[in-house]
Amino acid sequence: MPTMASITVKKADETTNIVYDALTASGGETSPAVWRQDTGAAAGLPVGLRATLSLSTKWNGAKTARQGSFKYERPYATQNSTTTLFSESSRVVISGLATMPIGMPASEISEGVRQACNLLASTLIKQALETGYSPA
Repeated sequence: MPTMASITVKKADETTNIVYDALTASGGETSPAVWRQDTGAAAGLPVGLRATLSLSTKWNGAKTARQGSFKYERPYATQNSTTTLFSESSRVVISGLATMPIGMPASEISEGVRQACNLLASTLIKQALETGYSPA
């Protein structure tokens, strides 16, 4: 089982690092681990309007595979110039479910998980999700 830690990723410019701080470690089966962007420009936002990632894991119904469920949320916050209060006008939400059968060799599970994550991080997939259209 991995140890909870902060995660550093690249911002959209593919150069600048951004840190998602370890907020809450998983308390056990189905209890999510949670990270939140608390530094940089996000530090000036109320905590409820900062980007978060949650990840929880559990057995599938037949207990033949482990499943990981993740959800990323990035609110778009605006500040009222009169009251100086922040409010959310919309948010990006990306979620998914990964299923890893327990009967497969660990090397094959690792290869599948890493290739899938790398595909999601590819420029083409990023562009499709940014525009909201599949490649044509």
